[in-house]
Amino acid sequence: MPQKVILDVDTGSDDAVAIMMAILAPEIDLVGICSVNGNKGIENTTENTLRTVQLLGSDVPVYKGCPAPMVKRLFPGRYGWTRAQKVGEVDGKKVEYHTDFLDMLPPASIKPQPQNAVSWLIDTLMASDGDITIVPVGPLTNLAMAIRIEPAIVSKIKEVILMGGGHRITNTTSAAEFNIWEDPEAAQIVLTSGCKVTLVPLDATHAAYVTAQESKEIRSIGTPAAIATADLIDQRIKAYNVAQPMKVQDSAPVHDALAVLAVIDPTVLQEVRFARIDVDISGGFADGMTIVDNRALPDYPKNAYIALDADREKFVRMLKHYLSKS
Repeated sequence: MPQKVILDVDTGSDDAVAIMMAILAPEIDLVGICSVNGNKGIENTTENTLRTVQLLGSDVPVYKGCPAPMVKRLFPGRYGWTRAQKVGEVDGKKVEYHTDFLDMLPPASIKPQPQNAVSWLIDTLMASDGDITIVPVGPLTNLAMAIRIEPAIVSKIKEVILMGGGHRITNTTSAAEFNIWEDPEAAQIVLTSGCKVTLVPLDATHAAYVTAQESKEIRSIGTPAAIATADLIDQRIKAYNVAQPMKVQDSAPVHDALAVLAVIDPTVLQEVRFARIDVDISGGFADGMTIVDNRALPDYPKNAYIALDADREKFVRMLKHYLSKS
């Protein structure tokens, strides 16, 4: 039986690949997609989500979610400039991880559903048999708001597999990964909710990088999804070469796709450990830091799994396999 999944996305480049994986994989029954503020504003992330769904001719419903973090922007100065907002230029051209819109895809003619994402999450989970896995690959605002409004949904969630955080690797500040940094209060709510939570952090996604040669191989598959994915990976490689050079030249992680593929085959994640994990919400230098307590006897009960490595070859094989189906 396909696994029921709800995706929660702030659609930029890697989110789009994650959406395509979830739609194309027969092992996943994609119940719906929620958009959230993150890589770009909510109008952009919703439009980009719709463009991706439209590309594949899918009828999966899209629900527009929260336009801002729960608390963070209420404090002047806390929401500062980061490298996530600007990468740089190459040959006079702006280079970004995520453009405002997915320009390789036509504007969406389909529309989001009238109900907001948070209300839909509550209604859908409460009516479920507890068999839905939530895969948030952006800031956790929507899910945290839903838990605050209706805590009973916690017992209805099969698992939360989220892309976010970093133990040995960060990307937005010296301490924090972007998804967690963008709404740290939301992340702490989800981590301490009592849900089964698995984090797919930068440690795992950077291990599952895709090379420029592999992007060429994906493009040669020739399907619409494969061509779009190759375009997105090439965009990411340019940005990573400028701002976050990988250990292998001309390569980049496709963070969010790894979280989706982990639903299908958990062994794509490696070095998975159960630990006490919290998020710094102090507003200081460590704001948004993913704090992993590796001690045998942590101060508070262990609450989440975290993957610190990934099977790169399996990840690339799975990408190619599902992209050949569009």
